[in-house]
Amino acid sequence: MSRILLGLTDRTNEPTMMRNLPMITLMLSMAVGTSTNAQNCALNLHDGAKSTLSIRTFSTPMFVDPKFMKMNDDKKDEAVAAFNAGVAAGTVPAASASDMVFTLKKSVTDAGDEYAIGYNVAGVDYFSYVVCRNDTLFIARNRGVVLVGPPENPIGFTIQGVQRIPLHMKVGDVLPSYEDVSMLFPTKADVKLKKKVFSHMTTNTSHEFGWATDSQTGETGFGNYTRTTTKAVYDDIDVDARQTLQFSSHSLQGMNAVVTGEEDVTVDGKTYKAYIIESESWTKGEMKTTYESADAAVAKAADAAAAKLQEKGERKMVKRSLTNELGYVVMYSKMWFVPEMGGAVLTESYDPSGGITTLVRLVKFE
Repeated sequence: MSRILLGLTDRTNEPTMMRNLPMITLMLSMAVGTSTNAQNCALNLHDGAKSTLSIRTFSTPMFVDPKFMKMNDDKKDEAVAAFNAGVAAGTVPAASASDMVFTLKKSVTDAGDEYAIGYNVAGVDYFSYVVCRNDTLFIARNRGVVLVGPPENPIGFTIQGVQRIPLHMKVGDVLPSYEDVSMLFPTKADVKLKKKVFSHMTTNTSHEFGWATDSQTGETGFGNYTRTTTKAVYDDIDVDARQTLQFSSHSLQGMNAVVTGEEDVTVDGKTYKAYIIESESWTKGEMKTTYESADAAVAKAADAAAAKLQEKGERKMVKRSLTNELGYVVMYSKMWFVPEMGGAVLTESYDPSGGITTLVRLVKFE
């Protein structure tokens, strides 16, 4: 059930701001429906079931080899293929390794069969949810607004979309995408901006030889002449300003999701049919910088400079093929999804170059 691991909802310390943001409630009610005539699904899941997931992360050449980005495409492909082969053979050590045990709680609601998948961290229970209605699984990694940072002093929030996967699928089926939105609360700081102000005029005189035109008479001739230039001199002064920073990110999950194959998998001695689903995850972050000052012209110039710097960075990311033309970082995943178990028994995640970053495997189900 690896697709429902990320961002689990804390049921024992639910954020109060959820009551002020009904968007998630609306999204979930639209997704799972509220009909009392909903036909429930017959999944191979029971109340109290436990599953153990093995999670392994890896540091790929793209992120640890400073020479990687300077390679040509063929050399990059060779390096990535060798790295992935090492991961598969077990010769590439994991950057981190952990096992997580989840407990399932089943209930029957008006929306359909609901499965709450819980995990305990330091005495706090976190939950993700799967609702099975008619021929579709609705997977919510979280319900409500997910606060970023400590509950008593959050620094931002995330709203995560609901994933929809049909119970009955076939090779070639295209699955719907869903969205995540994150935002950090604005931070403000007093800063000093520089402003150029006129100081004085300066004159420079030089004696030269050659063709020249007299600035007073307009006559042109060849010989010795004196050149006199005058220019304004400006000084830099400090201007008090208030800088506001706000970071936000937008993710499109399950982009170009296609069922590319079928494969029998075995979990705890039982064989299941898994559907191989390959998809992309698109993510784009934006840092917006604005200024306020008693000197409106200085604030306006600082805003323009910050926007230009952001645009320049985005163009550089596209030029280096670190993002697509829309400015999104594209990651890839491949999962072996077993409908009757309500989740994946194996998920492989890849970085933009195709190197394996994460392996999540269901190793035990009871």
